[in-house]
Amino acid sequence: MMTKDLLIIGAVVALVAIMVLAALPEITSAMPDVYYVEPTEPEAATEAATEAATEAEPETVLQSTASVRYALTAAERDEVERVVMAEAGAEPYIGQMAVAQCILNACEQENARPAEIVKRYGYTDKRPEPSYKVKSAVSDVFDDGDVATDAEILYFYAPELCQSIWHESQTYVCTIGGHRFFEEAEQ
Repeated sequence: MMTKDLLIIGAVVALVAIMVLAALPEITSAMPDVYYVEPTEPEAATEAATEAATEAEPETVLQSTASVRYALTAAERDEVERVVMAEAGAEPYIGQMAVAQCILNACEQENARPAEIVKRYGYTDKRPEPSYKVKSAVSDVFDDGDVATDAEILYFYAPELCQSIWHESQTYVCTIGGHRFFEEAEQ
């Protein structure tokens, strides 16, 4: 009787092994290859900027063949993560994603890089070390295209820290944690 049980167990194990091996090509083909992308030089560079760029080592962007919504250089990723940590480090994960989404939406709408958006939109000057959770939130938004809301949020503020008539004049979308998020008001 024991031999029959062992044969049944062996057949089940063999069947599972065959199914896993049959699915292996699909699993491995779904895994993205990783390659490096060199950033392009700006077309209208000044002579001094060109000399400085040739002396400095080019910054490399680690990018995957999988779809990336908005490719960041390592320096840009670090700055965005630090800004999100400063603005929303104590907020829930979805709130951290929402702040990252505000930066991303502004980058896409204004065709500007994150450092310019951070300066233009008046984000805090603090740059604390980002937590793993914040790094994941930034990656989810910029790399995977995940969003906290389907709305094109651009602005937020914390009503517990300040009042903002200007923010409230925009189109309110939602409150996450201690922040109120807004789209640009229609003209």
